[in-house]
Parts: sequence; structure tokens; C-alpha cells
Amino acid sequence: MYKRLMIITPFIFALIFGFLIFLNILLPLDLFIYDNLLQSERTPAKNIIIIGIDDASINEIGQYPWPRIYIADTINKLLDMGAAAIGIDVLYDTYSDSEEYDRMLIEAASRSNRVVIGTLGVFNDEEQEQLIADEYIIPFKELYEVVNTGFLNIIPDEHDGVIRKAITSYQYGDTEVTSFPIEVYKAYRTSMGFEDKLNIPVNKFNQYNIDYVAKNDSFTMLSLWGVINDFYPPEIFKDSIALIGPYALGVGMDNYYTAIDKRIKTYGVEIHANVLQNFLEHNFKQDVDWHINLIGLGFLCVLITILFSALKPVRAAVCVILLLILQLVAAKICYNRFDLIISNAYSLLFIVITYLLCLILSVLHAHYEKAHIRGLFGRFVSREVVNEIIAGNVGVELGGIVRDVTMLFVDIRGFTAFSEANPPEKVVEIVNRYLELTSTSIHNNGGTIDKYIGDATMAVFNAPNNLENHQLCAVKAAWAMKEGSGELREQILNEYGVDLQFGIGINCGLAVVGNMGSHIRMDYTVIGDAVNTASRLEAGAQKGQIIISDAVYQHVKDKVAVNDLNIIMVKNKQEGIHIYEVTGVN
Repeated sequence: MYKRLMIITPFIFALIFGFLIFLNILLPLDLFIYDNLLQSERTPAKNIIIIGIDDASINEIGQYPWPRIYIADTINKLLDMGAAAIGIDVLYDTYSDSEEYDRMLIEAASRSNRVVIGTLGVFNDEEQEQLIADEYIIPFKELYEVVNTGFLNIIPDEHDGVIRKAITSYQYGDTEVTSFPIEVYKAYRTSMGFEDKLNIPVNKFNQYNIDYVAKNDSFTMLSLWGVINDFYPPEIFKDSIALIGPYALGVGMDNYYTAIDKRIKTYGVEIHANVLQNFLEHNFKQDVDWHINLIGLGFLCVLITILFSALKPVRAAVCVILLLILQLVAAKICYNRFDLIISNAYSLLFIVITYLLCLILSVLHAHYEKAHIRGLFGRFVSREVVNEIIAGNVGVELGGIVRDVTMLFVDIRGFTAFSEANPPEKVVEIVNRYLELTSTSIHNNGGTIDKYIGDATMAVFNAPNNLENHQLCAVKAAWAMKEGSGELREQILNEYGVDLQFGIGINCGLAVVGNMGSHIRMDYTVIGDAVNTASRLEAGAQKGQIIISDAVYQHVKDKVAVNDLNIIMVKNKQEGIHIYEVTGVN
């Protein structure tokens, strides 16, 4: 049953997590891993330059918005210095107070098709199946007619407001409008004579993943005031993409948290710079379909089933750690090498939760095994021996080992006559009282009850656990039986007129100890000549006698008082055995 559960459990959880993948319930955790694992800084492109409407320029020119002559002058400067494309991250949807300055902006922007000015879509319905703008804000008429335009819309993630994706296009009426970065890249490509085309993988909202290059304030940023006043060498603008946009707090609301930096907001113009570098590198990351993630989860399920079924919990824990690391490494490789974004949250949680559940099953199974062993051996061996078995020092499979043991056989003398003269229930009651005494005496002295044979008990000392001075322990157990039987003997003698006393035989030597029998039925027992000899000594013991062999006596002679009974012959042995009767234990 345990093995079946260990195999079935991962598959059950794989089905559950597969359903979660379909519902995309763990998206927040996936996004957290995406931000912290997959987004990593690299060197920003040198030919992408941000011309900032920054604090230094505001200090020189005055409070923003400025007269449009300053933007016109900046465009003229950049065109004269050889900028390949100019993107202006500013809305000019209305006329200014100065018709002359508006005309100067129109003239500067119309000098080349390399200039792109921003537009903006307005979306009133937030729950659209596809992006359709309700309004579209464009530059004032004369400017719109002479420049290229692209929308500046940046849509934060609905889960946490972080910018992770950009939009290629959306519909406004019958018109499909394209994004500001795409239009700037088109102008750059035309200026540089490139013929490459962008092949951007998008979702149903025409969104694609931004592979951020750097955090806030990492791209080359030059002050607009410095450009106007020739603070910078002209050669740095040659063949560059120049983006003009707000780069100071309070200049518009165009700043956001990004996947690569959720501590400090990034200006919109910097996000456009990141997107443009993706275009220059043809670096487009594509989300893997949910069913591919499900296939990966299925493979992981099979692997976990094999590992967890074959390994113990500690080794399985090591494998869990390795699997978690491999999952993250695989995600990083897929992202960097194959431009694929695979889901991590489901796989990581699946590994951890499946391991924890299998660990719980393992613990429950271990408790069950211990309870089973206690139930199997608890009535036959001492608590210490049961603990040895549970600790794994003694197996429960067929087989045996040779050990030096001491065997004790004890039988009730006169019991046959008693059983013939009394009803069975009374016989059972009396024999159980005697066996309780023998069992307690054996357990208290570290022995193992091998079996009950009618009114007789067979016990072994020094098996299955090691027992120091096992010969003495056996003798002490026998003496405890003799002393403990006095009251019981008198009670039975008074009630039934029968004198019931123990006859005990003890011998030591090498014997085979282990599980004997078949796979259908087995007994933990001891076999060998030492066992047979102990049985013969018990058979020859009289009422109240404890008979030990010379082999036992040599180990306990300093601890016991004996009567020397000399050498006797026993059945099936050619040589006699020197025996002693124990009369006291120190």
C-alpha cells in the first residue's frame, strides 16, 4: 500500500498542478521568479542616447513646459550631428501660445523622415478581448502631417502595476496604429539602410515581453540644455538613436516600476530605450504555451516518482534541492539561449509539496512499521529488543546468523496431572499465570522469548541484541522464576492439592538465530546443538531445580552458588555433560 501511495501521489499532484497551470492561478509567484531570476543587467547600447528634459535644463530654461523653440533647436542640432533617428517622447496635441515657435518645431521636424513624435491612445473599456482605443491623441494638424508618429502607451501589469510587456499596435477605428519604439526603429533602419524586419511574438493584445537591459539611469543620458549649447562632442550622436523625453520628477507622470527594478521608478523614455535595444538585438522572449509547461510537469512527475520511491527521505531531500536548482537553471538557459519563458512556480511548488507529502507518507509508514514490529515482537521480547528491531539492527526477512547465545528452557512439573484433573478454562488460567511469571522474569533480564510450548517456555539471551554477561542474565531470570513461583505454588497446592513447580535447564554456545520458516509463515527462533542441549537439561530437571551446563557455570561461577551434579548422559549425545544445580544467586 505504501509503495502504491508513493507512486500514485506525484501523479495526483501533477493532475492538480496541471489544472492550476491551465487556470494560471500562480501567476504572481511566476512573475516574482521571472523578475528576480530572468531579468539581469547587461551593457546598454552605446548608440541609444537619451536627451533628458532634466533638472539641469529646467534650472537654465525655466519651469516646464517650455517654449517649443528649445525642442526645435534640439532636433536641428541632432540632425546636424548625424543622428540616425530622433524620437520625441512628448505630446504636442495642441498649439502653443507662440505661433512662431510652433512653426519652428514644424520646420525642424519636417527636415527629415528620421523624426518620430509621440501619440497616445485612450482606453475607456478596461476588459477588452483585444486592444481598441476609444480616443487617439495626435500632434496638432500641421505637425502631424510632416512627421512620423507612434503611440507612447505603456500598460502596467494588472497584478502589481509593473511594466513587463510592451505593445506593438492596437486598433483605433479602422486604423492600426503602431508603437513609438517601432516607429523610431523603422526610422533608424531606413536611415542606416538596413533591410531587416522585426518578427515579434505577441499575445492576443499584441504585447511582447521586454528583456530589460538595465535599471534606472543606466543608458547614456545627456542634458537637453547641454545639447543646445554644444556641451557634447558631435561624434557621439553620429548614427545614434536619440530619444528626447522627461527625465526629472514632476515633468509629467511618465515613470513606472519595471521587472528589473521595483524599488525606483523608471522614466518612460528609458523603457523605450530598453525596447529599442531589444529591437537592435532582435531579442524577443516568447512565453511557452501552458500545455508545454504541462508536459514538463509530467516529465518531472515521472522523475520524482522514480526518485522518491527508491530513496530514503534524507537522500530524497538532497534530490529535491538539486531538482529545484536544475529547474531554475533550465529556466535561465531557456530564457537566455532559446528566448523562451517557461513557468517555474508550478514546477517548484510541485517538487516541494510532493516531497513533503511523500515525507509525511514515509513517516506514517515508519510509524506503522514500528507499531507492526511492536505488535509482532512485543509479546515475545523485551522492550529493548523491540527497539533494536525497530532501529534496523534486526531484520524481518528469512535468514539467520551464527551467534553465541544462552538458551533457557522452563517447564511446569506436575502440570500434566493437573490438566487431566481440571476443566480446560481452569487449566488455561493457571498456565497463563505461570507463563506471565516466566515472561516477566525473562524480559526483566534482557532475554527474548522464542516461543511457548504448551506450559513450557523457550528463551534466548544475547539475541537479537547484544547482551553483556548473557549467561548470568539467563541464570538470574531462572532464579527470579524460582523465587516468584513460591506464592503461586502454595495457592495452587492449597486449592487443588497439586504441587506445581518449575524445572529449568540452561546452556550456552553457538547457534543460528534468525527468521526460520517460509514466506507464508516464519518464526524468529534459534536452532543448533546448544539449543538441544538446553532442552535436554530442562527435561532432566526435577521440581524446583535450575540445571546449568558446565559451559554456563564457567561464566557465572563467581556469581552463583551450586550443587555439583557431576556428568550425565543425555539423549542423542555420545559424550556426557557436566551439570550443576543453582542454589543461589549473588
